[in-house]
Formats: sequence, structure tokens, C-alpha cells
Amino acid sequence: MLCLGFDTSDAPLVAGLYDLRAHQLLEVKTWFLGRALASQLHPCLNEFMGSYAWGEIGAIAVGCGPGSFTGTRLGVVTARVLAQQLEVPLLGLSSLGTIAWHYRYELREQDGVVSRRAQQGHQYLGIYRYQGGSLNSVWGDRLLADSEAEALLASWLYPYRPLAPPPPRDYGCALLTWAAHRWHDTLRAGKEFPHWSSVVPLYGK
Repeated sequence: MLCLGFDTSDAPLVAGLYDLRAHQLLEVKTWFLGRALASQLHPCLNEFMGSYAWGEIGAIAVGCGPGSFTGTRLGVVTARVLAQQLEVPLLGLSSLGTIAWHYRYELREQDGVVSRRAQQGHQYLGIYRYQGGSLNSVWGDRLLADSEAEALLASWLYPYRPLAPPPPRDYGCALLTWAAHRWHDTLRAGKEFPHWSSVVPLYGK
């Protein structure tokens, strides 16, 4: 059973496959598409599936932003359609949280601050903490003016460190391993997966 994950919230497009039964990351690929994202997303995903059958997909994971408005919306809509057609669970992941997950083992005694540039002196900001084997959002993800973000961090009482975006392939690895972690946590807890319609873009508002 495979999990197909992808994120279109920021350049480049990142996609990956994870074997949920073998607990193994199979492949991650990136494409720098720019304005061609809308026309090339589906062809890229079909190309990426390659020798894998769509029937092998047991879950879809998607980065929900915040990030590019158009890119984020396109990715989430595509993921919702795939999950509906394949009748598989859809895991919506914060794109800022995915960056924090990449650094999770460094966040046991300090918070991780993730920021993405927005327009006109604003940024998307999220603060994350890794406890008990899980990554938790302790603030955000929200759109703030740069001055508001500076004031927030100046008054933050817990030790923290800013987290730089990892290379695209490492980001893809983080997206797939975080999705797999949440998949197995849900199964162990005996819970049901949320309906695909509950996964929406995160615009930081």
C-alpha cells in the first residue's frame, strides 16, 4: 500500500511515494515549473507514477500551505479529486509544519519557528514543538506583518530557533515521512481518517 504525497504551495513541485506497509520511502522527485504548474501538474504526477499502478495507492498526502495562493489551491483541489476517485484517505499537512518535521529531533528542548515570505511586508509564521514523538503546532500558521512577527518572537517565553527551508528533496522526504507517521498514529489509535472534503488550503488567516 503506497502513499502518494505532493506539495505545490511553493516552488518547486515536490512529489514522493512511501510504502506504508514496509515503512519505506521509495522515491522523491522535484520539478521547477513556474507558471506552467497548472498545465503540467497532472502530467508530472502521471509520469512520476511510472511503473506503479494507481490501484496501489492507499492514501494521498498534500501540503496545504500557507504559501502561493494559486499553487496551494491547485494542489489541494487535485489531491481532493484523487482521494475521491481512488476512495482513499487524504492527509492534509501544513507546509510550514513539514519544514518543522524535517528538524523534529532538534526541537525536543526548543521550539521551531518557520517563516515564509508573503507580499507587502508580511510573512506566514508557524511555531512548532516536538513532544512525545509527535509534532505539535503551538502557534499559527498565520499571516503577520513583519513588525508583528518581530514583536511576537521578542515576547516568546520558550527557547526557539528559526528553521530554514530544507532542500526540495529533503522537504519531500519530510512530507512523506510525516504523512506516514500520522497514518500509523491514526490506525494505532483506532480512529477514522477525516473525509477528503475536510482538507482545505491554509491561507494563514
